[in-house]
Amino acid sequence: MTIGFIGTGEITRAVVTGLSTVEGEKPAILVSPRNEAIARDLADRFENVAVAGSNQDVIDGAEMVCLALRPQDAVGILEGLKFGPAHHVVSFMATYGVEQIEKLTTPAQKVTLVTPLPAVAFHGGPTPIHPPHREVVDLFEPLGTPVAVETAGEYQALCVATATLAGAFAYYETIADWLAAKNVPADKAREFSGAVFYALAATAKNAPEHSFGDLTKESATRGGTNEQVLAHLKEDGAYRALSRALDGIWQRFEDAKS
Repeated sequence: MTIGFIGTGEITRAVVTGLSTVEGEKPAILVSPRNEAIARDLADRFENVAVAGSNQDVIDGAEMVCLALRPQDAVGILEGLKFGPAHHVVSFMATYGVEQIEKLTTPAQKVTLVTPLPAVAFHGGPTPIHPPHREVVDLFEPLGTPVAVETAGEYQALCVATATLAGAFAYYETIADWLAAKNVPADKAREFSGAVFYALAATAKNAPEHSFGDLTKESATRGGTNEQVLAHLKEDGAYRALSRALDGIWQRFEDAKS
């Protein structure tokens, strides 16, 4: 199967890099020339990647076509392209539902929504998928953790949760900056804070039988320093603020439908 990509931004770069570095046979990949620098870089690095002459050439040369466009550009780009009924269209545009993509890519009969994260480049990213088409789940399986869901509501909730990445990095940046202010060398502060981030992620992944609430309780020893920091953050409303922020992204998705 040949996989085509219309749109060659950073997410396309991450997905193509991930697919081109898996063990065993790599899929044939066609990328559009929309971003010439990224497209040429991918083709130069990976033997399985070629740059198509146009977006229509991508469609004509691929069985599965991934749409990695900015939502505001999608209609203008797709309305002039011709898909076939056998095409499997995979949309990376989180604010577009299945029916919207079907209208833009008719007569293609199969549409899957996917929201890859940058970490798929090194096979470590979670990927929301809807509907749970087996071929798309299998495609993203080597790239991290595909989470395939049955309903549009479940998928939208997962997409909303991906908006927390920058906030999480800022949390650990705060720790690194605090360490640096206490005269820990900046490189050591960054190294330590990043290692804590990694250790927490590894702990959660390797203990799937424990809820995050369980892990929180285990970490917050009564009378200990973790309990004190947790209580302070709760009192300051940090977690309520996060929940409200997620509500705001959910509403943004809802507004995009109208």
